[in-house]
Amino acid sequence: MTRAHTPKRRAQGGFVAMVGLLITLSFLSYAFVLYSEKAQKERIKSDTQSFYNRLLFLKQQIHAFNADQYQNGRHINSAELFPATLQNLEGVYVPPCLPADNAQGFCFLIDQTPWGKINYEREPLVTPTGTNTWRAVMRFTLPDQSDPAFTTELSMSISMLTQIPTNEYDAALNQMTIYVNRPDMAFAYDGLVKRSGDDSTLLGDWDVGGNFAITNVKDVTIKNSNGTQTVVSDGLVNVFLVKHDDIVDRPNCPEGKESIINLMIGEITTPKEHSSTGRIRAYLKSTNATQWRVGLDNVVKRDRDGVVLINHSGYLTAITQCKTP
Repeated sequence: MTRAHTPKRRAQGGFVAMVGLLITLSFLSYAFVLYSEKAQKERIKSDTQSFYNRLLFLKQQIHAFNADQYQNGRHINSAELFPATLQNLEGVYVPPCLPADNAQGFCFLIDQTPWGKINYEREPLVTPTGTNTWRAVMRFTLPDQSDPAFTTELSMSISMLTQIPTNEYDAALNQMTIYVNRPDMAFAYDGLVKRSGDDSTLLGDWDVGGNFAITNVKDVTIKNSNGTQTVVSDGLVNVFLVKHDDIVDRPNCPEGKESIINLMIGEITTPKEHSSTGRIRAYLKSTNATQWRVGLDNVVKRDRDGVVLINHSGYLTAITQCKTP
């Protein structure tokens, strides 16, 4: 009985082994599919992230081009503030990519996308205040939305690229547009008139419009014909008409300057029956940290007996100012 059943048992054992092998292969195939899908998503994410970073870099370098053009004398609302083509950025603002290096995957062409090319142009723009100006526009097509094979790539691309400021996605055209506005519309334009004051001279007259003041400055200087500078604050004066023994307040001066006073004889009054000797003086009777007390002496002679007297009648002109020592 044992020998008669042996071939059948061997056949059953072989079948069980085959089923186990098939189960193992099915599991490995499923695991490989999952791994492939994950690897594909990571590749898509990496490619999109790389392109996202390149777009941000291009925007930054276009702004650098804007700043240089403005400082070289281009009008702030001129089209020439922007490069005519993206290739104009190569060399100075963007490292060049040779076709041979691009073919081997060493670098990207400046207008290359993972799905084609960037279409770049300069576009006229009217600001909310009615000013006619220009901006740069970068347009490119995303993965084919009609192909199921690109569904994941399209979804991830839209999700990431729409995080770039001033973007616009046209679902009908499957097209993404990135706008690059004038730098002063994108960030504080400290590269033109720097807060630090270094290397930021104006290119024309600064008209503040008549409705605002320039306040809280320490000083202003004016260029002379020989290249020297005249300090404006040194020429600013206060003028008072005072009499003998009057008090004149010292002006509050900026740091590094001191208050001074100059006295000039104005109107002198000689009493009746007296004659002026011509000896007249204006002087400071006393001074302290906040005030001056002025004096006026007019030496006169009494007509009837020739007695010399000091008369204080009349007016002085007091001129005060802050002066660099």
